[in-house]
This record gives sequence, structure tokens and C-alpha cells, in this order.
Amino acid sequence: MSAPEEGQRGEQESNAAEFTRHGFPKRSWQQRLILIYNWISLFGLGLVLVGLITGTLTFLVDFVAGVSLAYSGMLMLVFLLLVVIGLFIIPVGMVWEGRRRNRKGITGMPNLVFDLGQPRQQAMFVGVLSGILMLLMGMAAGSYKIYHATESNEFCGTVCHQVMTPEYTAYNYSSHARVDCVECHIGSGAEWYVRSKFSGLRQVYAVMLDKIPSPIPTPITDLRPARETCERCHWPNKFIGYKELVRTYYHADEASTPMNIRMLMKIGGEEHALMKGSGIHYHMLISGKVEYIARDNRRQEIPWVRITHQDGAAKVFESTEEPLTEEEKASMPVRQMDCMDCHNRPSHQFPTPMRLVNQALTVNSIDRSLPGIKLAAVQALDGQYETTDDAMAGIAEAMNAFYEENHPEALEEKKDAVNQAILALQRIYQRAFFPEMKASYAVYPDNIGHRDWPGCFRCHNETMATEDGDTIFTTCNKCHLILAQGEDISQVNVNFNEGLAFIHPDGDEELDEYTECTECHTGGASVYE
Repeated sequence: MSAPEEGQRGEQESNAAEFTRHGFPKRSWQQRLILIYNWISLFGLGLVLVGLITGTLTFLVDFVAGVSLAYSGMLMLVFLLLVVIGLFIIPVGMVWEGRRRNRKGITGMPNLVFDLGQPRQQAMFVGVLSGILMLLMGMAAGSYKIYHATESNEFCGTVCHQVMTPEYTAYNYSSHARVDCVECHIGSGAEWYVRSKFSGLRQVYAVMLDKIPSPIPTPITDLRPARETCERCHWPNKFIGYKELVRTYYHADEASTPMNIRMLMKIGGEEHALMKGSGIHYHMLISGKVEYIARDNRRQEIPWVRITHQDGAAKVFESTEEPLTEEEKASMPVRQMDCMDCHNRPSHQFPTPMRLVNQALTVNSIDRSLPGIKLAAVQALDGQYETTDDAMAGIAEAMNAFYEENHPEALEEKKDAVNQAILALQRIYQRAFFPEMKASYAVYPDNIGHRDWPGCFRCHNETMATEDGDTIFTTCNKCHLILAQGEDISQVNVNFNEGLAFIHPDGDEELDEYTECTECHTGGASVYE
């Protein structure tokens, strides 16, 4: 049917039609649906179909088949943009077609004939196909840059400046500073890429409306499992054995007397033909598993543990002091232990004032010849400051006040050393304390060790026992051996099966193995009160 004939038929049909307030005939839903029959809307529909089909195939290959495509996240972004652009073009064409039909009084079906034998349709087909290909190429180039921009460390750490400053600063000082953020927080594959971007949208929304909590709560509940990220570099089946560890501490006396400890850490690992793997990495239980229930969101109070071995045999340890009720067991999640339960701060550490000052004294960025410098530095660093600017002024004021009150001669004879110590402490504060976000060692526990936080002692204590009375904790030598301690640790004369008993530097007393360090130690100045 030609256009004039179609117009005459539409004119006859429109005589009996109802009209809108603008003078156009009202349409039924069937008549509105046929508005899609125009080249603009069909072009948009083609984009939607191309995006959906190619995106689905990419996702299936990446997710179902287990084959990770290079830049699959970028490809998914291209296909998603195609769908969005196509969905925008479709109604634009429908509006255009509706107005055209209203002007000409057309109400019948459009006369769209797909015939490549006609030169005009050949030209239109080539034009539509060329447009789709050019759009694909342009979007691929643009999304490639967008993909890499949003995956960069700078994007993760600096876009939401105040919110992410603590984590980004800590990351740049960590042992993983050359590992990209996305390697741990996203990993490979389309599924976690898409999940991370939706999570990012929620975070942007929270930042815009100032709904980000400070400090940011940890642990992250939707973090990708460590076996899919950490274990891509850290081989869990590797038997490591022993590693020597040397730590230097300083007393809070006038001379800041050094005290060293030399230890063998029993890293262990998988059972080995020559040495049965146990030690710290026994927790990996490659052929079994460790599960636990935490009473608090930070996973610091653990009253229930279940260990299942390869043969299916299981042991359940429960707190004898504060056991879970049956209702709590039914309502609380059971978590399978992985790397992150001990290595919970692999890239975002907020060291304690005690540790930071010990390090500064060891590398001589703070002059140890200043009298009482260990005590003065820890107290100045651990002050209560509202902002970073307040801390810069407060640290200088606290240090000067300490020496004016206790050692006025130091301000005269070693004024430059005092000023150098103040500058060092200010730099230390800026890398580990963020009062604007309330982020510091005080709110972010580090589960490695057990001096300033419960760490290992969350489970390894005398209160965790089976119904038969077996306890998780047996002896300190299961994890480490003390080889030497004191000012001189160059000589070692020790039984390598038993090691030395730990002698506490304050009073030179031998501590009971069940003594929890956190009864006194918090990492800050409170231990000196």
C-alpha cells in the first residue's frame, strides 16, 4: 500500500476516533505499540538485542564455563551501555513516529518492507549497520578508559577523599602497596566486577548524603573469599616450616633501654613427608575446616569453635565462662575460617603508638639519647585530638610540656633533637591516625599475635573446652619458640623443643602461659598509667 492510500484509510478511520486535548486522535495500546515500527526505534532495538545477546554470552563463558576472559568487566560495561542507549533511542523513535502519523492522520499499520533489492533500503541497511559498528568501536574505546580509571588505585583511594584517606594512606605504607586494590577487593571475573560497581554506587550515594559511618566498620561482610583472592599469590599447600623473628622494644625509663626478643615462628603448613605440618598454618586445614561463631560484629568474642578433620571427625569447643545459648546458636551465622580471620589487616594496618615509637627509635628518626623519650613520645602520639591540625599543635605542645616539667635541661642542650622528635611524631601521626574519620589503632583490631588485641587468644584460651574437658590452648610452644631475650640476643643456647620461658621486661618476672597480654596492653599510653 502506498503512502497516499495509507493516509486515505487513516483519514477514514480517524473520523470516528476520539481526540486528545491537543487535537490528536487517541490511540489504543495496540496502536501505540506499532509506533515502534520506524527506523529510529528499530535501530535502538538492534542495539538492545546486540547488547543483551553478547553480554549474556560473555557472562555465561566467564561465570558458568569458568573461563575468565581478558577485560571481561570492560566488555560487560560496553554491552550494558549498548542496552541503555538502545532503550533511550526506542522511545525517541516512537515519539517521532507518533508525531509524524498525527500530522498525516495515519492510524493504520506502517508499511515497513525489508527488501535489500531496493537501492534505498540497501543504503539504509548499510547506514544502520555502520552506525552500530561505529558506536560499538567508540564505546569500546571510551569504556576501556573508564574501566581502567575506575579500577585504578587513585580512583579507589582519592575520589571520596576524606572517607577513603585512612585506608588509602595505610595501603601505601603496607607490604601490598604494589598490589592493585582491585586484585583483593574484586579479583577476576564479571560477577564480582558487577557486584563491586553496584556496591560502589551505594557508597557514592552514602557519601553524597553524608551517611558514611566514621569509622568505617570492619570486617567487610561482603568481601570476596580469601581463597579466590589471597590464594592466587599465597599458596596454601606450601610447607613453610620455621621463620626467625626479631623485635626490639624500649622501656619507658629515663634511658629508653632497649629490650630485644628473638623467636622462631612455627609457620607450618600442609603435612610434609619429613616434618608434620602444624604450627600457625594448621588453621588452614586444607583437607578439613575450622568453623566458629562470633558474638560481636568485629569477631573479637568467639565462644564456639568446631574443627572438622578429613575423616569427618569433629570436635566442638565452647566457652565455659560465657557459653552461647541455644537461641544464639540458632540465630548466629557459622563462619568458616580463612586467611582473613588472622590476617585481617593485610593492607590497611593502623599500628599502635607503642609500635610506631619503637620503630622510630630503632631507625633513629627519634633521638634515643633524649631522656624519657619513649614515654614522652607515646603519650604525645596517643593524645585525644579532634582534627589532624589539632594533633600537629597538640603533639608539639605535649612534647615541650613534658621536657619543661621533667627535663628542662634537654630543651636547652638538645633543643634541635626535641624539635626533630616533634616533626617525626607529627609525620607518624599523619600516616596512622585520622581523627576526622575516627580511624586509628583503637578501633581497628589486628588479629596477628596477641599483645595489644586478643588475636590468637580469642580461641586459644583455657575457657574454650570440649564436653570432655579438652582445651584448644595447650602450650605457647605450639606456635613459637623464644630463642633469646634482653639487650644482647646474639648468642642462642636453648633447647629447640622447649625454647625459653617469656620473661616480662617490667620486673623480670616469668609470666604464666594463660596470662592475657591485653589485661594491661592496649597499644597506647594507658599501660603507663
